[in-house]
Amino acid sequence: MGERAPGPMALDPSTVERFMRVLAIDTAGWTCSVALWEEGRELAFQEKESERDQAVLLPQFVKEVMGRQKVDQLIVNIGPGSFTGIRVGLAFAKGLAMGWNLPLKGIDSFIATYANLTLQSDVLVLIEARRQDVFGRHFQNGLPQPAQSLSRKDIEKILSLSNPPMLAGNGIHPFLDGLVFKETFSPWRGAQSLANAFFKDPSIASEPLPFYVREPDVSQAPQLCPSAH
Repeated sequence: MGERAPGPMALDPSTVERFMRVLAIDTAGWTCSVALWEEGRELAFQEKESERDQAVLLPQFVKEVMGRQKVDQLIVNIGPGSFTGIRVGLAFAKGLAMGWNLPLKGIDSFIATYANLTLQSDVLVLIEARRQDVFGRHFQNGLPQPAQSLSRKDIEKILSLSNPPMLAGNGIHPFLDGLVFKETFSPWRGAQSLANAFFKDPSIASEPLPFYVREPDVSQAPQLCPSAH
């Protein structure tokens, strides 16, 4: 009897995800960006620095990037960064996921930055906070340490160690200008960074919950004084 022809091989989930068309959204910082990727390559990208118009820019960018194409997966930056930006991105992405009946996953700024680096043995990723500090997370041999808020003096102490980590992320300049350190870069930014990180390792994406390193700054509206009659 002749040998039976082998049946089709089943692809593992990570392999299937690599053939997806992914729409990535990033408003966690002070820039609005949207990227469309397929099979690990970029199809379209839109970006603009904006602090207050992200909710207006997002639908425009999605329309321009998508055209008439369809996607299989939505990815959103869950933070840390701008409190308002994180909420805008998550709310918009969740609305798209519900309307288009698509899966939605989140990737945080630290993981997205680290995943796109070539040198990964000992890296301190710094994310801009636009305060008197930056958000920092140390990766040692691929293992992430707890995220924390770091002042310039904190980082000066880290850099004074006998074997300081390499630095990466958008929180370096101009925050640390004038200090001596080694820096490693990623060629991708914003939504590009999310998409490329996802295609490199889909397992880093998780439930889209906001990632805050510290509590958002909230101030109460001043009470109006009663008018004199």
